[in-house]
Amino acid sequence: MSAFYNSNIQTEPLDPDELSRRREWNRSPLTDLFPRIPPTALEQVLDICISKDFTYKLSQPKYWNARRYTSITVAHVGHAYSDYDALLRGEGKLERYEARHRTSAQVWKVLREWCPWEESNDQLERCFRVTLLRPEEQDPEWDPMEIDGDSEFADDPMDLD
Repeated sequence: MSAFYNSNIQTEPLDPDELSRRREWNRSPLTDLFPRIPPTALEQVLDICISKDFTYKLSQPKYWNARRYTSITVAHVGHAYSDYDALLRGEGKLERYEARHRTSAQVWKVLREWCPWEESNDQLERCFRVTLLRPEEQDPEWDPMEIDGDSEFADDPMDLD
């Protein structure tokens, strides 16, 4: 993993019981959304959820939680399962949106392997597509994360850089 990716990891150690509780609280929703996620990747995404102090919030609608898990997973796939970080740091040092475009096929392939479906999956598709849009390309009136009317994301919800 890159230095960009690790820079967001929580530095304060959690009590082992609290750490275990957070892992288990997040595990089921993640495996519901990504039923074929490999065990190692699942553990890595759980670590990211914990480092971002995110656990399933019963006070929020199910779709809100699903968007956040999906956003974290899409960003993780970009960093861990594509050439994204190499493109950011390589000789050409691409800017992040160009690197995202160049790795989009790799990322989409992994996401489809982890989250197979028969019909359209709007949530996964929207979470993925928003990573490819520069802020100036986004219509300020349209939130690509808004599935059913209520978005709480500001800036780039996928940004783990």
